[in-house]
Amino acid sequence: MGIIIRVAFNNQGWVGPCQNPLKDPQCYQCTEGRVYVNSGKPIKEDENGFCKGDTQDGQAWCWEQTLCTKYFWGNAIGKWGPRAYSGEKVYLVYRERDGSYTLWGRTKVDRIDNEAKDYPKLYLEPFKPLPKDKWVRGLSDIDLTGKLWLRPNFRYIDNKREAVLDSLIEGGAPEQKFKEQPRISPPSQADYMTINLRLKRNVMERLEKFAHSEGREVEEITREAIAEWLKGREF
Repeated sequence: MGIIIRVAFNNQGWVGPCQNPLKDPQCYQCTEGRVYVNSGKPIKEDENGFCKGDTQDGQAWCWEQTLCTKYFWGNAIGKWGPRAYSGEKVYLVYRERDGSYTLWGRTKVDRIDNEAKDYPKLYLEPFKPLPKDKWVRGLSDIDLTGKLWLRPNFRYIDNKREAVLDSLIEGGAPEQKFKEQPRISPPSQADYMTINLRLKRNVMERLEKFAHSEGREVEEITREAIAEWLKGREF
């Protein structure tokens, strides 16, 4: 299993604050307040033309500007679960104005700090952006995740999607994108059983909130939670 992290574009190679972002059309998400940078408020420029938020603490208002120096990414919706682990592959993308994604980075998980101040943090092995001639452009959220990608800003993928991303980074033909892969037939309904599950109202409300934020169904999250609980147990 791997992780795709969706970040905002940074015109300094993710090693410092953007320069003249108000004049850079690729910085539109931050200048228009479309992402959580600066708590979702449009950024400004300081007297030297570098991006400026309401606070200059890079760990508090813009993770992008320290991504390739401090090598961490936070989880804004809670602690990292068992699907995130040391050694796991990580792919980094940003969103273009036309809605497509550009894959620009690849690394691995170094360690996880779920008790970190502010946000639980995923620390990454040191890495640099890929050479621009290896950036993979024109990807859709379906290409990357198999479904619409709403929130949060990370998604887990299986090893088949990892293999295609790796191939594209190494110069594989564009026709190798996921949408060209053969579809797998859904399992027969005979493989499933239905259960009636009563949940407290506050638990159901939280489930619905997280399902909406991740662009998923409550049923899918419930099945996943049961599968995780059963993993490693014997009867």
